[in-house]
Amino acid sequence: MKPRIYYLVPDSDAPSWGIGLLYHHVRLLRELGFEARVLHHQASFGLTWLDVEVPIRYVDDASFQPGATDIVVIPEVLARTADLASLPPRRVVFVQGSFLILSRGEEAFDYRDLGFEAALAVLPHVRDIVSRHYGLVPAVVPPFIAPYFFAGEAELERRRDRRVLLVGKPEYLQAGYLDYEIARKLLQRHFGRLETRGEEPWELVELVGRSHRQVAELMRRSEYLINLNTLEAFNTTVPEAMAAGCVPICYEAYGGRDFLEAGRNAYVFQNNYIYPLVEKVLELTERRDELADQLGEIRRAGWTTAGRYQEKDTARALDAFYTRLLA
Repeated sequence: MKPRIYYLVPDSDAPSWGIGLLYHHVRLLRELGFEARVLHHQASFGLTWLDVEVPIRYVDDASFQPGATDIVVIPEVLARTADLASLPPRRVVFVQGSFLILSRGEEAFDYRDLGFEAALAVLPHVRDIVSRHYGLVPAVVPPFIAPYFFAGEAELERRRDRRVLLVGKPEYLQAGYLDYEIARKLLQRHFGRLETRGEEPWELVELVGRSHRQVAELMRRSEYLINLNTLEAFNTTVPEAMAAGCVPICYEAYGGRDFLEAGRNAYVFQNNYIYPLVEKVLELTERRDELADQLGEIRRAGWTTAGRYQEKDTARALDAFYTRLLA
């Protein structure tokens, strides 16, 4: 019997490409001929925002009986909280972001001491951090951008709706970061004043309560995306916006070093430089026509950057890693 590969996924239905990517790893592995399944803790849990059909097993289901040669892949956010006793003995940690690795413990640790024999990292900078500080040298399995985000080349050149999309994780606000509220309130007031004066208005739309495909459709029609996350790796809505031809305005977020080029494929600010960022948004909305050539160059460069993150490359890296691990 072929070893089975289980991907442990948090029981959370909040839209997150980090969770979506876990599902897609399982889908791609099955297409490659591996026996792969998603693993949730609570019976009957499922995602409502992502349309990916893969088999799901549940830790609390008595029929879940992993074998000695089976593998469980655990995301870094669950690496210290999962009930390892009930999981397969061969364990791989999948690190999608470096900032939460130490969030559930009193001191630094080595993944080998937690029983992990191998690691995956989503980007080169994450690989380097894990290699230096956490005991394993990960294989890089790059993320990909869902193909329905990509605008066609002709679509990049068409005039877009006067719309600014705003996104930021609520956890930042809960932790005391007020960037999102500052941007939302200032831009709502400014755009409201434009309408009151009879000028052509801009629309500010918060990216909440939509499916992944709905977000893609909105991005492909909108002019700008503001992303205010600061502690991120891929920070997925930024490259998704690039793919859609929606010009990103964002923070460096540390992980952006692997793909952001300030002033070339996005407007990039130091973390928490919220007022300079808002002022740039005001300039970009007030002078859109004057800046058309510059915006076109950034849009095309961003689209090219996004094109580096293709599903086939994710599949190729997965095939190489698991073929080696199961040899």
